[in-house]
Amino acid sequence: MEEQQTVKRYYLGVDWGDRLHQMYVGDEEGKKVREIKLPETVEGLAEIGRWLDEKRAEEFELWAAIEKPAGRIVDFLLDHGVEVYPVNPKAVDRVRDRYRMSGSKSDAFDAYVLAQFLRTDQAHLRVLRPSSEKAQELKMLCRDQRRVGRHKTRLLHQLTTTLKEYYARPLEAFEDIETELALDFLTRYPTPAHLQALKPKEFKRFATKQHHLSQQRYEELWEKLSQPQLAVPDHVVRAKAQLLEVLIDQLRAAMKAVKIYHHKVESFFASSPAAQIAKTLPGGKSGTVVAAIWAELGDAHSRWESFRHLQAEAGAVPVTKASGKSRVVQFRFACNKHLRHAMYWFSFVSLNHSEWAKLYYRQQRAHGHTHPEALRALGAKWLKIIFVMWRDHKPYDEKFHLANIALQKIRQAA
Repeated sequence: MEEQQTVKRYYLGVDWGDRLHQMYVGDEEGKKVREIKLPETVEGLAEIGRWLDEKRAEEFELWAAIEKPAGRIVDFLLDHGVEVYPVNPKAVDRVRDRYRMSGSKSDAFDAYVLAQFLRTDQAHLRVLRPSSEKAQELKMLCRDQRRVGRHKTRLLHQLTTTLKEYYARPLEAFEDIETELALDFLTRYPTPAHLQALKPKEFKRFATKQHHLSQQRYEELWEKLSQPQLAVPDHVVRAKAQLLEVLIDQLRAAMKAVKIYHHKVESFFASSPAAQIAKTLPGGKSGTVVAAIWAELGDAHSRWESFRHLQAEAGAVPVTKASGKSRVVQFRFACNKHLRHAMYWFSFVSLNHSEWAKLYYRQQRAHGHTHPEALRALGAKWLKIIFVMWRDHKPYDEKFHLANIALQKIRQAA
């Protein structure tokens, strides 16, 4: 009879920071092995890397809990054979008092909590299965694209607010202030005094010759721009005109960055094998929203157990809290915000490209759900379909889903 080999395991809790990480190492009984202050330097990482390698050579399993699913410290742990378990910060908040009662006086208390939580609650956590480098690059590109887009939106809001404070007439004249026409106008005529001195002939040349507007469009704009405006103190005009100049420069740069990222994500995703499947989704042939969804899915096929796991990750299904006779259904705040955002917009786009999606959305609205609630419910349906497409590398078939709906109606009528 073979002797059963005993598994040796250390539990690592890593409280990450920008320049310094705290690491707590505990054994299978919860006793401290060591505590480490880990600086984000080549020397600091090399030292702890050697220790990790030594423990692996001694046949220790190394499991680490960290409130971060990606980053240099995560890559470092994975490179040294550590099994990484990302932990939701809210989960750590809920159990922190459990361990505080133990009398621990550690300076790295959060790292201690993470290590102990992994030791006692590992069954409720999922080990990190990294995607390929190409899939990780797509995720970074898509997330950076969203950040650049949000930055542009913030600048546009700032510019709008600035104009309202001293120069509201262009806001009323131009329907879209981020067009080249509007920005060129504001650059050339940045104050009410400039507008007041502007002659119809000069504006006509600007509008029709330089921006190729029709005679009718020119006349409509001039009618709005030539309306009187309330007087604003000169010192306010001078200060806000300076800010306007800066904001226009920044907005132009942000608009250029948005275009660059849109093109980059489109071309990068098009070279991926997954694109052939993903782009069969309704509306998936253009834009980058489908790329953003697949970026969050990754290509590590052991990552998602079921479509329900994916729905929870995207915040597409609510959280039910039950206690005694009380049962409360709440919005799921703890989720992957990037996936939730991508699914919200994909669900919205699908209304113009999928008959069953449009029908389901209307049913949700008829049941009293708001527009966002109906889109989240539709997103949950889509995630069930997308999960199968992703798992089986299977293209979308609108006719198949329409046939399923027709079959369900027949069964309900029978």
